[in-house]
Amino acid sequence: MKNLHDVALRLPDTAEVLDRCASLAVLHAILEPDPARRGCTLTAAREGAHTARLRHPDGRWLSVGFSATGAGAGALLHWHQEPGQGRPGVLDDVPESLWRILEDVPCACLDDPRLMAAAIWRETGDDTWRATDDSAPGTTPSLLRCLTGRSPGRARRFAFKHYGTRAGREAVHHLMALRTDHGPELVTDRGAGLGPSAERAFPSVGRLPSAATPRRSRELFRRRDASGLITTAAFRYRAGRDQQHFTDLRADVDGDMVAIGGGARAVDSPQGALLTASYPADDGTAWLASSKDHNVPQPHRLTAFAIGMRIDGVSRERLAGELLTVVRTRSAHAAHPFASARVPEGHTLIGGGFRVNWRDPRGGHTEGNLATGSFPRAGGAWTARSKDHRVSSPCTIDAYAVCLKSSFVIDGVRYSVDVRTDFAESDGGPVPHPSAALSLPATGHVLTGIGAEALPTEPGSLLWQLEPTADGTGPGVRSGAKDHGEWSPDTLCAWALGIRLIRS
Repeated sequence: MKNLHDVALRLPDTAEVLDRCASLAVLHAILEPDPARRGCTLTAAREGAHTARLRHPDGRWLSVGFSATGAGAGALLHWHQEPGQGRPGVLDDVPESLWRILEDVPCACLDDPRLMAAAIWRETGDDTWRATDDSAPGTTPSLLRCLTGRSPGRARRFAFKHYGTRAGREAVHHLMALRTDHGPELVTDRGAGLGPSAERAFPSVGRLPSAATPRRSRELFRRRDASGLITTAAFRYRAGRDQQHFTDLRADVDGDMVAIGGGARAVDSPQGALLTASYPADDGTAWLASSKDHNVPQPHRLTAFAIGMRIDGVSRERLAGELLTVVRTRSAHAAHPFASARVPEGHTLIGGGFRVNWRDPRGGHTEGNLATGSFPRAGGAWTARSKDHRVSSPCTIDAYAVCLKSSFVIDGVRYSVDVRTDFAESDGGPVPHPSAALSLPATGHVLTGIGAEALPTEPGSLLWQLEPTADGTGPGVRSGAKDHGEWSPDTLCAWALGIRLIRS
């Protein structure tokens, strides 16, 4: 996260931030019985307001206030280093309607603004969070990352810094998947962070809540490569309700896997909702997807897809930390931005993704910018493209290249990576709603990445579908694009990437 605006772009909606605060509060309540010593607490007031407080072991802290969540003024996120080390004027841009959130915080922020280091806020009805300025979020990076991503690994590391005790990996994974349909009974108006029902549900760190049903991704298929060492599997998670915009809906992979590919499916009719992101979570536990309608309302239910990989004889820690590399490249600010993330030397491209930063604060536009392509490029790079449509809305786009070391040793034996890339165009020439699909042939490769590109035309077609499938002879890809509001026949191209290990 380079600056505050980057943080604002990564933060999910208010309800999701509250979900993550509730999960963290329960985790810390399990590990530390004394509320005064906990690194994270969540207080629920009777009128519906909430206050979450995350404290770093070195004394820095982060507070998130929710004022009548869902119906009131909104939410305010702010942090401090030590008393007297804040910056004057932090609250100048924050709406006064949100200042009342600070009244419940044990800090005289309103009396002495210098106590506050920075702030991010979101009023009810906003499509995104807003930030005070472009300064770097160096004061509380680890705390912010706990809120920008629902990462079990990050939550465990944050808790370990406080207590020196590691919570069970599987228990934390399920706990971080809990939603606020369980959350309200897990907090109290005394700030203890753990109500009686939670104490019954979490008698020990290693056990799961008996009454809760964790959010799970459904497995679509599982395959092994010709060497018998690589396993990849595809997972699907569908949103629980219709929305006009989705931000970072996640499809989780199995706990022993790393997410190395994925996609998403919105809708193509009656009006259509389009894709704005399909990229890996920072810790490799999931693939994230985003979508939006454009100019005309289209409530829809987004589906996110993830491709997970494991290698026999290789721990998940080694796979994620040593063998896999994700390269991210950001484009220039433009109406039709594009970026290519190049593969480092000694690595092989096995997949990729994109994120359209259509809420870019520098642009001042809110109409949106929509994906038109995410695909492998000759010469070892992953390219991402997007465009504004009918209404000016310049922004940036991030391209992600997922790379695996080209050779490595397993149990004393060296293996090299053999990659296969297949390509197909939509049939019948340019059409208003082109689609393209293909399956990997039976050559011993397992699916690792998928891509699609609507060929550049004007006014152009936009991606609404990019998903892994198991149709035909083997795993592959299905993709779809559409014109939007104006007749614009187009051709769509689809890619499927697969790998196998060969003994050197």
